[in-house]
Amino acid sequence: MPKRALLTIDGGGIRGILPLCALIELEKQLQKPARDVFALMAGTSTGAIICGGLARGLSAQKLLELYQKLGHEVFRFDLVSFALDLGSFRYRIKPVFDLLQRYLGDAILNELPVDIMVSATRVSDGKPWYFVRDNPSNSGSTGSLRLVDCITASVAAPTYFEPYEVPGIGVCVDGGVGIAGNPVYQACVEAFYYTPASTYAPADTYVVSLGTGVMPNGGMPHNLIDWVNWVVGEFQDIPAEQQTELVMRHFQTAGTTRINPPLPRNIAMDDSSAVDELIRIGREFAAHLNWKAILEGQMALPPRRPLWQRGK
Repeated sequence: MPKRALLTIDGGGIRGILPLCALIELEKQLQKPARDVFALMAGTSTGAIICGGLARGLSAQKLLELYQKLGHEVFRFDLVSFALDLGSFRYRIKPVFDLLQRYLGDAILNELPVDIMVSATRVSDGKPWYFVRDNPSNSGSTGSLRLVDCITASVAAPTYFEPYEVPGIGVCVDGGVGIAGNPVYQACVEAFYYTPASTYAPADTYVVSLGTGVMPNGGMPHNLIDWVNWVVGEFQDIPAEQQTELVMRHFQTAGTTRINPPLPRNIAMDDSSAVDELIRIGREFAAHLNWKAILEGQMALPPRRPLWQRGK
């Protein structure tokens, strides 16, 4: 196994069940918690929830139980608030915070035993924020923040959730607004340039980037509505895959694997009725993973090809 392994997880709401199933299989195969495998874990939105929970010592199976509660406690349409705020968001952010705090407590980033990066975007100036532990090579400006605040901000996807105010930073929304829907490139920059020298080196690092499912593209567009839907879908998918390609291009000596399973249909990030279906898809997907081989660099996958189509 390489000297250092990095894990990154995309945003995608309830579809975070897919990477969770992969991580359940990792912990089963390696007989150790994920935070003992990965030295740095980075996530956006749902990926931030998973990485934060793992950093706090929760098992992937325990986090799956949290996701089974999301639909009942978080994705509750608030008609009154929706009307009063002129349709700005569908769901209140406080239930997200309350649920996360029950699982994560009030730990601050500097107290975590592993490196972590959580992405968010500040509303006032559009500035991306990457919440990390303080160290001598970075600005030392976010390590005193509570993990639960950072993750709640990263979850606050515009039109889905109201923005969340991070103390000392300001009102923030989902880090996927911009380029960090897949935070793998930002995580590598953080590891290789903003940690003390020799902590991470590309040649001694293996990067695993987990996606939350590739949506079917619906085939060739034939009319205006088809083209609009195609463009919107590509705007969501292409930047995420490009981040992994940037890592492969700029950090060529680092081993990199992108694992992103295909979905049989479009599943919205707040579709809580799809939980059982996602667990079934995720378990089927995870059954194809050989984590020892992946972490030893023996199963490096092209960024846009699902695991079980490798070699075709």
